[in-house]
Amino acid sequence: MEEKLIRVLSYLGFAAKANKIVFGKDMIKEYLNNPKIKDKLLIIAKDAGERVKKDIIIRCDINNVDYFEVFDKKTLAKAVGKKEISVLGIEDENLVRAIKTVLKDK
Repeated sequence: MEEKLIRVLSYLGFAAKANKIVFGKDMIKEYLNNPKIKDKLLIIAKDAGERVKKDIIIRCDINNVDYFEVFDKKTLAKAVGKKEISVLGIEDENLVRAIKTVLKDK
């Protein structure tokens, strides 16, 4: 795995430890509509279901939120201490900026 992707996984781990991870349909909807968080980011697993991907991408476009399709469900879940996860959001704006910087250079 690329060094940049490993760095992103460690940032996700920091976010999880700080309890700044959002997942699950309802929490993600809430996160996307939260005006208090200016800089938002969703990470979508490459192997997430097509309907899930389509729904999330449409919501991101409507709310003008960046998203990246990286990792598979297991890798994503392992980074944040869960069993399996398709989509997650990061509530810590500093980590969001750090992850965006790494992934945009990819």
